[in-house]
Amino acid sequence: MGATSLPALASSSPSPSAASSLDRQFLTAAHQGNLWEITTSQQAQSAATTDCVKRVGADFIRDHRALDAGVVKTATQLGVALPSGQTSAQLRQTAALKSLADKPSYDAAWLKAQYPAHVQTLALIDKEIASGTNPFVKSLAKSARPVVARHTQMVNHGVCHA
Repeated sequence: MGATSLPALASSSPSPSAASSLDRQFLTAAHQGNLWEITTSQQAQSAATTDCVKRVGADFIRDHRALDAGVVKTATQLGVALPSGQTSAQLRQTAALKSLADKPSYDAAWLKAQYPAHVQTLALIDKEIASGTNPFVKSLAKSARPVVARHTQMVNHGVCHA
């Protein structure tokens, strides 16, 4: 009798923390946001006309690659499938920026595009911190917040707006 009850006990043991719908939405949006940030910041390396925007872009590449590594690792551990690319709106915005490459208006347009993207990301992070259920995803959001807040300041009234 004891031996036959062991499989039942084993199957009822708790599984790793599941990701809620909000946690999954956060991981998906964070991943796509990171992809967009990396792509547009790589673009800025050759398309920007000022060294300042190129430096900020280099910082964004470094930081968003690191942030995305955490997103991908967490999603993989939780079995959350992430999209392979950016949203259609992000792709359109990337193309619009590319059309301004090497023009004096590129730098201001790049900074202007980065600001609302980071503000939206901060709102997403704050929502996950307040209402997410998975402790790993919430921790990821908490660690991303200061980086995204710093980026928001850099593009809004920061280093390239002298």
